Amino acid sequence: MKLYKLTTLLCLCLSSPSWALSNDTEQPIYINSEKQELDIQKNIVTFTGSVVLRQGSIDIRADRIVVTRPNGQEGKETIDAYGNPATFHQLMDNGKPIDGAAKKMRYETDTEYLRMTDDAVLVQEGSEIQGKMISYKIDEQKLVAESGEKKRVTTILQPNQLNKSKK
Repeated sequence: MKLYKLTTLLCLCLSSPSWALSNDTEQPIYINSEKQELDIQKNIVTFTGSVVLRQGSIDIRADRIVVTRPNGQEGKETIDAYGNPATFHQLMDNGKPIDGAAKKMRYETDTEYLRMTDDAVLVQEGSEIQGKMISYKIDEQKLVAESGEKKRVTTILQPNQLNKSKK
């Protein structure tokens, strides 16, 4: 399965010239959970109970991760991570981390689209984006953050990043 695309995409949710460690997606994927259920007819694998997905420097933690392969088509997997919140962590090539959290993360491998919903947060070098929903289209490098009712999207930029961008 192409779970590596999920982990790659999770790191690309903030605009930066250097993202995850270059070789993360070349590493094997390890998924540990308290329970795993496979529905062969529906092409669905469900991992539950303190799920940890690791690939290189990538670390995703969730209460439940569901991997679906519609009609058994490789490369068209949908990966859903659920938690209170589900979290991810990854190192960039420059050694600095990127972290995210949301109650639900959904990645569609064939369209390279990530959607984080319900209290979504992305943090990189102290700068932060918060919203009800954060989506990222990896191939187009487009990020959208949306607010919920009676809330607004919040972005916090740290001065050290602003100063670096002026150079």
